Amino acid sequence: MVKRALAWFAAAWLGLGCSSNGRDAQPQTLVLRGFHLVDVASRSVREGDVLIENGVVVARPTLASAQVVEGHGAYLMPALWDLKASLWGNDSALSYEVLDQQANFTQCLGMHLYYGVAHVGVFAMNREWVDRELKRADALGIAAAESFYPDRVMCAKQAHGCDIIADIAGARAALAERVQHQAPLIYVAFAQEGKGSMPGVTREVLAEVLSGAAKQRIPTVVVVGEWAKAEEAVQLGGNVIYGFPEGPIPDALLELMRARGVAFAPALVRYLELDRLLGNEPAFMDPFLAVTLQPQVRDTYRNEKDLWQGWRPELVIGRARRASMLQNVQRAVKAGVPVVAVSDAGWVAGAFQGYGSHANQAWLERAGLNGWDRLAAATVWPAAVLGRRVGFDAGEAADFVALAANPLEKAQNLRQIAWVMRKGQVVNRDKLLPDLTRDVYRP
Repeated sequence: MVKRALAWFAAAWLGLGCSSNGRDAQPQTLVLRGFHLVDVASRSVREGDVLIENGVVVARPTLASAQVVEGHGAYLMPALWDLKASLWGNDSALSYEVLDQQANFTQCLGMHLYYGVAHVGVFAMNREWVDRELKRADALGIAAAESFYPDRVMCAKQAHGCDIIADIAGARAALAERVQHQAPLIYVAFAQEGKGSMPGVTREVLAEVLSGAAKQRIPTVVVVGEWAKAEEAVQLGGNVIYGFPEGPIPDALLELMRARGVAFAPALVRYLELDRLLGNEPAFMDPFLAVTLQPQVRDTYRNEKDLWQGWRPELVIGRARRASMLQNVQRAVKAGVPVVAVSDAGWVAGAFQGYGSHANQAWLERAGLNGWDRLAAATVWPAAVLGRRVGFDAGEAADFVALAANPLEKAQNLRQIAWVMRKGQVVNRDKLLPDLTRDVYRP
């Protein structure tokens, strides 16, 4: 009953031209009524009206007309966040030079929004591509998730998605460039020499980057491969530690992160999803995934024997470290360390645009997180990294997801999406779906 009523509302809304593309619609107050409001920030579920004007929540109406939307007991929560995605499309289990599902920047952001992800951190892409696509999307009024572009990753040597930062002078120049372009956050690699796909900068360079970023109030994400490097990064002022290091996270590091308010971004989807998908037909044939993944790409996950060697490091590491990392995630949350969601979509095989955020929720659930902590990892905690708040208080962005089931009970319920709202407008999710009939990339 609830899902049917919500589907009717979404269809009626779009039929009236009130979608995110309805630029000529008359301004009016939108009143969301009869929903269970899942307020992750206050960790409460309550009933009450949500008033929206000009894309934000307001305390009281100021416009002459209003439209009331009845929730019929559905669940309303803030839209999801993903702090790390590469918006190139979806990889097959083969080499990306053999077969992949190509999609442009805006199409990828559309897929994220289809899955209820309204805020995406863009990883390791060229600035000119991003600028061009954002201008195009804005000019055409295309519905898409909000993007946070931090520029390329600061690394010690040449690697895909990297800017080479070899010394302190280079660090200062790179930081100045990012300040000029108003980068919302900064990614810097600090992996031990010879490990990982992105060569880490020296301790001196990292210290310069983190100090300079702090002065400019730009949050930093430090990519690590070892807990010892993570501890150094925290001591030097990093805001988020990203990675999938081996072994238990030291208690001293957890306490240091808690004391300094440093978040942990475990690369769960990057290292664990491929193993879950390979040869697992119910997983790679999931109808929730099938609407955005081309069949030719999907079918490459039927067995492991044809897996490209370039994907094997993630597979091997994930299998070896899965149990310890899931325990690390649980221990981090229990210690008071915020965990932030990253999907690594488009970066490795098995990490799919938009869908990866739901895969991440399932892994967080498997790690033993309760419903509030699991949802916070994809809403409140990543928003806080960017200095933002999410929820139903006046002044907050009207980016919401309406669900037919309680998302606190299990991660699977987050898939029961009735509609998605971006900037106070219900989006036409069908128009966000990629054309799965187009040819896949075969050089």
